[in-house]
Order: sequence, then C-alpha cells, then structure tokens
Amino acid sequence: MGLVWRVVTFISVWLLYGLLASLFVKNVNRRDYRLLILSGLLGGLIGGAMGNVMEVPQNIWWLRELMKLGVTILSMYTIQNIFKWNLSK
Repeated sequence: MGLVWRVVTFISVWLLYGLLASLFVKNVNRRDYRLLILSGLLGGLIGGAMGNVMEVPQNIWWLRELMKLGVTILSMYTIQNIFKWNLSK
C-alpha cells in the first residue's frame, strides 16, 4: 500500500508542475492530463538533474523548483508543437 501512495504522490506532483506550466503556454487544454503529466515528468526529471549537477544549496531550494518549472514549460511547449505538427499531416 505504501508503494501505491508513493506513485500517487509522484503523479500529483507532476500534474501540479504541468498545471502551473499550462498557465504560461498558449493554447493548452488543461484537461489534457497526458500532456500535463508528461511535461511535468520531464520537467521534474531534467530540472531536478540540472539542480543536482549545479549543486544548488539547501537555503535556496526555490531555485531548483524554478528550474523544474522552467524545464516543464519548455517541454510542454515542445510536446504541444510536436503533436500539433503530427496531427496536421
């Protein structure tokens, strides 16, 4: 049961990152949960890895979160353009 709650926690955090990123990207349907979760997943993984590589100190934890949000916005914009391009053909 503990594993289920860990998975639920991860998905909710990814969804939250995706929802915040959708406020900054135009023409994003906030009901497209696949896009929100996928962009949040990529933003969390890549942004978190960038924060670890840069060795962000604990007293400026918000910088790591800001990097995650920035990468999430970039990945959402990229994913949205790729799917739009594929659907138009």
